Amino acid sequence: MTPRPLRSLSPFGLVLAAACSSAHYAADADREVADVLAEATTRTLGDRERNLLRPETEPLPTAEPVPAPGTTPTGEPPASAAPAAPPEPIDLRRALALATKQNRDFLSRREALYQSGLSIALTRFQFGPQFAAAVSYLWPRSENGGESHQLGTNWAVSQILPTGGNIALNTGVDASWPFGNGAGDPTYGTSASVTLSQPLLAGFGHDIAYEPLTAAERALTYAVRDFEEFRQGFSIRIAEQFFQLRSQKQTLANEDKNYDSAVFDRKRAEALVQVGRDSEQTVFLARRREIEAKDQLINARAAYERAVDDFKLQLGLPTTAAIEIADGEPPYDPVRFEVTSAVSAALHNRLDLITQRQQVEDSERQLKIAENALLPDLSLVASFGTAGNGNDLGHAPPDEWSSSVGLAMDIPLQRKSQRNSLRNAQIGLEQARRGLRLREEQIELDIRDAVRKLRSTEERIALQEDQIAQEQRAVTVTEIRYEAGDVTNRELLEARQALVDARNALIRLKVDHSIARLRLLQDMGVFFVDAEGMWR
Repeated sequence: MTPRPLRSLSPFGLVLAAACSSAHYAADADREVADVLAEATTRTLGDRERNLLRPETEPLPTAEPVPAPGTTPTGEPPASAAPAAPPEPIDLRRALALATKQNRDFLSRREALYQSGLSIALTRFQFGPQFAAAVSYLWPRSENGGESHQLGTNWAVSQILPTGGNIALNTGVDASWPFGNGAGDPTYGTSASVTLSQPLLAGFGHDIAYEPLTAAERALTYAVRDFEEFRQGFSIRIAEQFFQLRSQKQTLANEDKNYDSAVFDRKRAEALVQVGRDSEQTVFLARRREIEAKDQLINARAAYERAVDDFKLQLGLPTTAAIEIADGEPPYDPVRFEVTSAVSAALHNRLDLITQRQQVEDSERQLKIAENALLPDLSLVASFGTAGNGNDLGHAPPDEWSSSVGLAMDIPLQRKSQRNSLRNAQIGLEQARRGLRLREEQIELDIRDAVRKLRSTEERIALQEDQIAQEQRAVTVTEIRYEAGDVTNRELLEARQALVDARNALIRLKVDHSIARLRLLQDMGVFFVDAEGMWR
């Protein structure tokens, strides 16, 4: 039975069908890449927590309890009441969730990982069976000959072998129908062939032949680790900006209270002058203090509003969006990691260090490939095929066979390119090893320095808390003495300003400590974040 030609699909219809299928192709790519990335993430990071080396901790020194949230370091209520909170203020968890969904840099890095998944999917496909088919229809004619219709079809499949060779199977059917002046009987031809090409020296072996696939798999592993490190650093950066906003918000509240106090002192000085209990000099100093406090308040408010706008951009929000930063101080959790064990944990756990060690292995593999390339190009080539012809397709089976077996060798008269590749690979390996040793030493230095800085910051926090307590007592005593007329208004104003400065300094120190602690956890490889960027 002769098959009927496909008349329902015109060329325009084929183009339209291809265009309409673009969404299908995109969805198919998304599904495949999702599977690839899930498998790579599980393979690369799945057992990370189980194989962690945890740093040992030292006992914390005896210290006063940390003030509860919502109180000053002396245990007193905040100096000024916070403004009414909106129904859903942005806390740290919500800020991280918004940033991981909308931050432009985060989205670009996630798309780059997706593209790495696309690349490895293509490479894996290329190392599988490769199918091809072609159909041709020609109308040849010549001045002295007749005209004819020629139909040709070809199907082929090829596969890279683990030994570095390649095997290919080809089949084809063609037909010719003369017409016009040279009209005659149609002729048909069929063919089938198998061809094997196997390198015996240069290019032989699985490691050599599958190097592009190995390199692509390694690249995907590195991309997964790199994205995980980016996610961790991104969460810390958002947290740092969030805590700094909280710090600036508290500073703004302190400056607002300081201004209110300056206004009160100026009014009181003016009232005392009117009843003859104080001098105009006191009023002058009080007014100057009020102006200074107002200037500080204006600067603090402008800095806070600019910081809020910057934070909106980090969250992927328009600068016109109305947001409210949740109140509260950054968490203060003193740490006492034993330095030697912290260094050991970092050298064992860090993802970037694991990647750098594997890159040394990559350099060793590249050296082996360069050495193999110096061998002669000797290949085994074998083929077997059958063909047939006839005036009827049913009587043109491929029944005439032919075969060939042989060796092909490229005599290595010039090997400068291969020689240079070998030396580059040797140098690259030494550089990779030196870089790894330097990186390990640098990590040890960074961990030791980070622990020292954390301890120093904790000591400064303790000193600052004592300073605040002393400044608070100084303000109380100065107010009593001022009422008794033993001190001037200047001394009272200076005491209050010193208390404000001390409170602001404590907030900044706690922000610095909180972020430094998170960075140390990341540097030791024991920092983990969930899908929304919140650490565990």
